[in-house]
Amino acid sequence: MPSLEQRQISFDLTAVLDAAAVRDLHAQIEPLVSETTYLTLNAAAVERLGTQAVQLLVATARAIEMNGGRLAIVNITPTFREAYADLGLLAELDARSALNAEKDTYG
Repeated sequence: MPSLEQRQISFDLTAVLDAAAVRDLHAQIEPLVSETTYLTLNAAAVERLGTQAVQLLVATARAIEMNGGRLAIVNITPTFREAYADLGLLAELDARSALNAEKDTYG
């Protein structure tokens, strides 16, 4: 039986998250989806973010939420934000911001 305890995990994203990096990123964060209640992604190092990586992050957030958890993205770089904006996903990114994560977690 799975533990009901809340697990919080932080994960640092790499500088380049393009099409070539998505497979590795998926392999690293996929196991965290079922293991965590709250996953925080640190985007401070991100210098390049491709469409496939954004799709993976959006899918990861939704999978965690389906398991009753929450994904937050912190230290969002201008490049990171621009990638979401280019895809019309700023509202999705803003929903994952640290400020909104605190509101959801602490009321």
